Amino acid sequence: MPEKNLAAENMLRRHLANPFLVLSLPVDAGIEQIERQGQKILMMLAAGMSESASYETPLGTRSLSEELVREAIAELRDPDRRLIHEWWARAWRKP
Repeated sequence: MPEKNLAAENMLRRHLANPFLVLSLPVDAGIEQIERQGQKILMMLAAGMSESASYETPLGTRSLSEELVREAIAELRDPDRRLIHEWWARAWRKP
C-alpha cells in the first residue's frame, strides 16, 4: 500500500509543478512569452524578491526555485512534452 501512496504523491507533485503553473502563464502562451516570463522570474529570484519565491496552484501556494523555472522553460520548449502539460493545465483550469 505505501508504494501506491508514494506513486500518487509523486504524480501529484509533478502535476503541481506544471510549467504553466510555475510560470503563471496561460496554456496558449507563445514561446517568446514563455522565455520572457521565465527570464523575468529567474532575475527576480536572483535578486531575492520575495514575490518571486512562490507560485499558485489549484491546491495552494508552492515554493519556487531557479531549477523549477529552468525545468518549466525546457519542458515547454519541447512540443511533445508541452502538449502533455497543456492537457493537464487545461484540466486544472476552472470552466
